[in-house]
Amino acid sequence: MKRTLLKTVLLLFVALMPSASWAQDNVEGDIQLDLTSKNLWRGLTLGGPSIQPKAEVRWKGLYLNAEGATSFDSNDRERIGVQLGYRAPFGLNVGFGSQWLSGFDDLNRYFHFEDHETGHHFEANLGYTCRYFSLQAYTTLLGNDFNVDDSEKRCYSTYVELAVPFRLGGIDWQARAGITPFESSSWREAMVVNNKDEKLKQFLYADGFTCVQAVLRATKDLHVAGYELPVYVELNTNPYTEKAAIMAGITLKPFQKHHGCCKKK
Repeated sequence: MKRTLLKTVLLLFVALMPSASWAQDNVEGDIQLDLTSKNLWRGLTLGGPSIQPKAEVRWKGLYLNAEGATSFDSNDRERIGVQLGYRAPFGLNVGFGSQWLSGFDDLNRYFHFEDHETGHHFEANLGYTCRYFSLQAYTTLLGNDFNVDDSEKRCYSTYVELAVPFRLGGIDWQARAGITPFESSSWREAMVVNNKDEKLKQFLYADGFTCVQAVLRATKDLHVAGYELPVYVELNTNPYTEKAAIMAGITLKPFQKHHGCCKKK
């Protein structure tokens, strides 16, 4: 595992090395920061209010992005996602990256890659996006992706999400549904049930085919000093765990001005 991962990392660095052609062509990039009232990800509740930064660079369809989530409570889980991929002009995208979650390794080491201890879930991504919808699938291929009752059984944990945008009442809306087609990786977590300490089996997504996330989000841009500040409110539910939350957030995008701010009357 370590040798394979080392080769992958080396190839990644070689692919990203600056070259003369990069200097001559247009490299695009952007950054943003979300402040949210709850830390939710693919049906998992990772914690309460959080900061969620994201940065991406793009060149001729190739992209490299990094994003994550850190809650204000140190007891909540953290997440770091890194992905390298390609977006074709006709909407198809492919990628490979890592989703790292704290809590799997007692020391929460990011550069720790033992399969049954690491917080990394190395996943492949395949999707298609057009003006009417976005369909994305993520499958874990390497990392901590095993059945707690069978330590040799790799689960290939998979998450598939359909997102449909629409506009209604002067507000931008998005409906999202996320499913998992089969049992995902699992672990046992200490919990108090009926005043008794028990270790319950927990899943990255679920124990079989089911919907793990159903979301309806409304977004409205605020115009402040000539800049756009998207504010959103969403109903986020997990039919599998029978949980729901109303959450809100604001997106900060430096240098993103409102183009209509300077129009003459």
